Amino acid sequence: MRSDRYKDEPVKKKRKRGPLKALLILILLLVVSIAAATAYFYKNAYDSLSVTFTDENPVVDFGEELSSMSLVKDYSGEISPSSDMLETGSAGQMQVDYTVDQPVLGGLLNPSKVFSLTYIVEDKVPPLKIMSGDGAVVERGTEFDINNIIAYGDNADPDPIVTVDGKVDTSKNGNYPLHVNVTDASGNKTEWDLKVTVADTLPEYTDDSARTEFADFVSANKGKGLSFGIDISAWQDEVDFKALKKAGCEFVIIRIGYTYEDELSIDKRFRENIDGARAAGLKTGIYYYSTDNTEEEVRYAADWITETLEGYTPDLPIAFDWEDFGIYQSYRISLHELNRLYDAFADELSKAGYGCMLYGSKVYLENVWEKTDSRPVWLAHYTEKTDYEGPFMLWQASCTGKISGISGDVDMDILYNGN
Repeated sequence: MRSDRYKDEPVKKKRKRGPLKALLILILLLVVSIAAATAYFYKNAYDSLSVTFTDENPVVDFGEELSSMSLVKDYSGEISPSSDMLETGSAGQMQVDYTVDQPVLGGLLNPSKVFSLTYIVEDKVPPLKIMSGDGAVVERGTEFDINNIIAYGDNADPDPIVTVDGKVDTSKNGNYPLHVNVTDASGNKTEWDLKVTVADTLPEYTDDSARTEFADFVSANKGKGLSFGIDISAWQDEVDFKALKKAGCEFVIIRIGYTYEDELSIDKRFRENIDGARAAGLKTGIYYYSTDNTEEEVRYAADWITETLEGYTPDLPIAFDWEDFGIYQSYRISLHELNRLYDAFADELSKAGYGCMLYGSKVYLENVWEKTDSRPVWLAHYTEKTDYEGPFMLWQASCTGKISGISGDVDMDILYNGN
């Protein structure tokens, strides 16, 4: 007999879970399948990523301009090196990374892998002998220092080591033979012999160079597409620009400033000179005499120049004049670093819309300055006919010119218009 306590209780209905459970299982299986397929495609794409190098242990020359991709023989997917160009500005072991990726499933996945390659930057260039010191005369009783009579630099090493075989006794007059060795950090060596004379007094220098009249200079070099002018600084003292114009001068390159003992100064006659040249109807250019040895200094100088030039627009690119090679080792910068200073100077000027050119004598354009075909060159070579083979837009052909309007000597220049 059924108890009355169950009489009024509702009967619980069982839920039908079969279709819902099946749907959930189906969704789970679908998610697992998609995940598995995704993992499969990702793994296959990842495993297929590869880079084959031209050499597993490459050696490149110091300062050599090489793209990072020049070391890659083959690759799969899409490749991106950590830098477009190889770093060759320091000797020793270097590394470049290559990121390779391969988009799959319409870019939904992008597996990537990094391949690293170690390469050696090798410096095989011996130090540059700038001044041999042969024939130097030192005064009796003074202290002798080899760095006062020789000059040298190295493409990679900012501070090569100099050693001297032999001794100079400054207490006794006479000739002293020496043998000089300059060795860089890579072991490259330059050596030479020289003789030093100890005397009671130093020899006096007499300037007996022939002077050239500007009119004769023009006559000797005249030709189609040429202009003739001069370059000046405060050393020329007061200049009569109307007289220059009347004498046939067509342009004037004016020193804007200079650095001396780490101090940047304006040429005391700059504004007077540029205003006078413009008023006389002469084309103008400017140059900056630098003894800077850091990128910070040359960028500061370039900014200072653009501020000083406010209101003036030179007709020629601004010239970078670094020429203190007689004591080059005292600057403790490599020749490679010196070239980077010029690059930084030009880069900073370009931000203000100014062009830049390099001033240099023939020997340094050939032996120190790099990429002399990438920017205009102002060649200094005092001769009737230059044999400099590189491109140049200006030629400073004489430093002993005479022209109406200037009382002393002046540099005379030829501008190759259109070059």
